Amino acid sequence: MPESILPQVKNIVFLMLENRSLDNLLGWLYKDAVPGYFYPSNSPKQYDGLVDGKYSNPDSDGTAVNVIPISDDIWQNGQGYAVPYLDPYEALRAWPVDIRAKDHSWKGVMNQFFGGQKVIPGLPSSNGGPPAMQGFLQDYYYWTDFTWKGHDILWTYTPAQARVINALAAQYAVSDRWFCSVPSDTSPNRAYSICGTSLGRESNLSLTGPEPPFSGVKTIFNWLLEGGKSWGLYFTDVYHKGKSYTEHLFPQMSPGGEIGDITIFKSRAADGSLPAFSYLEPKWTDVFPLKEGTDYHPPAHICQGESFLHDVYQTLTGGPQWKKNETLFIITFDEHGGTYDHVSPPWGGVNPDGKDGRENGFKFDLFGARVPTILVSPYVRPATVFRAPEGSKYDFDHASFVATLLKWAGVSLNEAKQSQRVLSAPTFEGVFADQVVNGGTVAPQPCTSSPSPIPAEAARLQAHPAGSAEELRALLEGIPVVSTRVILLRNETLEGVRTDVARYRQDPEKFETELEKPQPS
Repeated sequence: MPESILPQVKNIVFLMLENRSLDNLLGWLYKDAVPGYFYPSNSPKQYDGLVDGKYSNPDSDGTAVNVIPISDDIWQNGQGYAVPYLDPYEALRAWPVDIRAKDHSWKGVMNQFFGGQKVIPGLPSSNGGPPAMQGFLQDYYYWTDFTWKGHDILWTYTPAQARVINALAAQYAVSDRWFCSVPSDTSPNRAYSICGTSLGRESNLSLTGPEPPFSGVKTIFNWLLEGGKSWGLYFTDVYHKGKSYTEHLFPQMSPGGEIGDITIFKSRAADGSLPAFSYLEPKWTDVFPLKEGTDYHPPAHICQGESFLHDVYQTLTGGPQWKKNETLFIITFDEHGGTYDHVSPPWGGVNPDGKDGRENGFKFDLFGARVPTILVSPYVRPATVFRAPEGSKYDFDHASFVATLLKWAGVSLNEAKQSQRVLSAPTFEGVFADQVVNGGTVAPQPCTSSPSPIPAEAARLQAHPAGSAEELRALLEGIPVVSTRVILLRNETLEGVRTDVARYRQDPEKFETELEKPQPS
């Protein structure tokens, strides 16, 4: 068995949040301060964040629209309820059935990266060079009557607004070169973080039923057990048939670990009985009608996510395992979710298994946008900015989680031969010291969600024809995520919603089983 890394870390807590780029949440992190330490030591001595007046995107008439912080006026008067206040495109290529993609064009993440005033005509290749990151505004601004004219996609949070995540990034270690694995949405990127491949899946595959599982490959949960490490999966929302989203997507992960409600995690942290690896799921934001989660997902108010992150941090640091300097808390995001980032993702990503994308032939050779990734541990120097270790051919992406966790468990990376991306991924043990170097401080209190109304046009677009958000939430209370989404997608009247809700409550298993049948295209 190979020698394991990070012997000073006895338990790891992993939290993957949703749909925010590094610039969106942490772009101004070091505007008025200087990092204390850079890893590797020979890397650039400057945090790659935002600079006033330096970054912009073209408007439809070619006018440059600057990337700026959310103004204090908008933030404080409650109109900063959601920035961006509509959910941007998240998939590599927007769903043709999406109401916003009427022309079935190449809107989507690739257009955000490679577009400008106009939509790209097709799938870009490495021959065209690095993405210019000039298409975010054009890709997002698909209506014509917004007060903000889509400029809110270029607005970014300040450390005074996103207080909790900025404080943790400044207090511990943050990477300014961590890219999501795929220039696309949730499922493929979470798959890379759990098994090092999306098995050729470019984007989420289902709008009208449960997302198809990733089967036939090992997960980090299986490998950890083989290395003698216990694990727990703790979730907030039931996704489908009594299972969490992760448990549904990766059914091969069990048996062997503990799966339960997030309250079990809190209890274990409090009494010092956390497993070696704890995987946390937040409460998912549902966009239509808007049901705010704790995952930071647009267009929900970030205050909900900030409160959840603060709660997890306080729970951990108040427990005996943290006080014995045994815990590493990893905070990351699955994808950028259409929010702006100025750094061009690099070409040259390793295709994990030789499979090209099923939908558009993507070769998995371009990384996604940068996302916030923070390492919280007594063994990281305060105010650290970290990148891939010296000599690495590649930047960090989500496959680095798999590679690092395998090495921590003493499992040979050769065991992950299902993914050439994992075999080539840099690992981040070099960020840690051998002895305690960070005493930590209390994270600031999160903002409070404003009761002020959503801007009128956003409220209109987030409304459902069947009724008000409050009325629908009450009707759908306790119904899992997939069934809720399907009921709302296929019913435009309150009577229809009530009929489907009654069918679900009469026989939940039958209702959910029907959703697994192939849907007409």
